[in-house]
Amino acid sequence: MTKKLKIQLSLFVVAILFNIWGILSILQVGIGINVGLTYLDKIKDFHIILCYVIIVITMAIGIMGASINAGQLDNIKVLKGLTIGITTYSTVLTIPLLLAFVCFVVYPTNVDLAVYGSGLGEFIDGMFGTIAKDLGTIFGPKEWGGFGSKGLLITVYILGIIMSIAFLAVPIISAVQAIKNANKKELNKSIEE
Repeated sequence: MTKKLKIQLSLFVVAILFNIWGILSILQVGIGINVGLTYLDKIKDFHIILCYVIIVITMAIGIMGASINAGQLDNIKVLKGLTIGITTYSTVLTIPLLLAFVCFVVYPTNVDLAVYGSGLGEFIDGMFGTIAKDLGTIFGPKEWGGFGSKGLLITVYILGIIMSIAFLAVPIISAVQAIKNANKKELNKSIEE
């Protein structure tokens, strides 16, 4: 086993651990399943949004670390498979977050989110509703318990959209570039033979 491969495997282990930590955090905070991360319950009592900041950071490190590392592999078949798999995984996790922030911009409120009807309330209620309500009590107008205004709250939601787009774009761009480079390597190898 080469030194480069040992480093790559170590980085994959770190990326996988961060992904596991993020998924366990989602289960603990978003779904309410006790997976032993009791420190999140204490943070949740203060502001649930801080728990989601932890989730976003751990998942971003895990996904982007795995994505970048997959693009560095020498084995082209493994590179392509891992790159496509990681990109699909990150896309599936990020699309609901993007849609939630878009809904928050369209319906910026700190009242019961189920009033929207036509399935929208069900989508943004629950885990996403708690994010919207907590952001409203932090960045929203004083009547919602916040220190800001509706405009500040919408700005925060727009920043959430930008963050979500970045989390979608970086792995996809990285995957496309890695697969292009792998195809060039394969082509060069076949020409040399």
